[in-house]
Amino acid sequence: MKQEENIRELAIQYFEGCISRSDEKNLFEYIDRVEGGYGRFRQWEKEWMNHRDTDSETDAEWEALKHKMYTQEAIVPLLKKPRPGIWKIARIAAVIALIVGTTLGIQQAIYLFTPKTFFVCEAPLGDKSKIQLSDGTVVWLNAGSVLRYSNHFNTADRVVELEGEGYFEVTKQNGKLFTVKTHEYDVVVKGTKFNVSAYSEDSYITTTLLEGAVELNYKEDRIRMSPGESISLDLATGQLKGKKVNARQAMAWAEDRIEYDDITLGEMVKKLSRQYDVRIQLESEKLGDMKFRVSLRNKETIVDVMDALKEIIPIKVEYKEKDIYIR
Repeated sequence: MKQEENIRELAIQYFEGCISRSDEKNLFEYIDRVEGGYGRFRQWEKEWMNHRDTDSETDAEWEALKHKMYTQEAIVPLLKKPRPGIWKIARIAAVIALIVGTTLGIQQAIYLFTPKTFFVCEAPLGDKSKIQLSDGTVVWLNAGSVLRYSNHFNTADRVVELEGEGYFEVTKQNGKLFTVKTHEYDVVVKGTKFNVSAYSEDSYITTTLLEGAVELNYKEDRIRMSPGESISLDLATGQLKGKKVNARQAMAWAEDRIEYDDITLGEMVKKLSRQYDVRIQLESEKLGDMKFRVSLRNKETIVDVMDALKEIIPIKVEYKEKDIYIR
């Protein structure tokens, strides 16, 4: 009984928008674990709504104002639930804007009064995620990748932060720039299709352009890319190298394909380890330097992929649960 009282208190903190991340995690783990947990959560929410301090006039104005506002919910399987307390602040801000007759747009007014918070979308190892942002942009996240953006996205800016690999189809929006920040450089676009691979454990950050135009901002350099071009940043030397490629191969992973014209075994095992959530180990560095071409168009298992590699290059493969050894 005491545990339920504690969980109820966490629910109230959640409704007020003042819960910590760890407590929020505990709250929803409890709701998912206990039979009827979701029903209790909704009952607590109803009780909180009935007993909280409200201004009926403000509520009415907010409801009327919502009909004039356009919002589009992001389709994100792993997106954190928005906190009601944040929308309580946004509601008050919007009503103030309506009353004083400010020249700012409704979305701009909400931006000014709303504290900046961040949403985090993840694709776990062995899986992928597809996200639609509120501006209509679609993003595919590869295994082991994270996309982060603020609640001011599509209001004050169109900026996202990427760790890992993402394929972007950016919607044009009256010349408003869209920026992808990696841990070394920014990719700035208006509307286009491109792939960015920026895993922290990799030796390179690579951007490949399929359609439109993008600009890479690296230190003092501003590099404009053309379709079919791929630019890699060598993290060891800090040098940028560009080349013409089959750009469709860069986003083959988003279509459940494995397709490379020229890849080393060392690079390949890193990609496969993330894609299939396994640990692939090479017996020697010499093996890792071997280059080959591969094209697999079905959604093969990791065993299927290893069998295909054995047909291409002279290797032996040993399996021990999630560990794979290549000799």
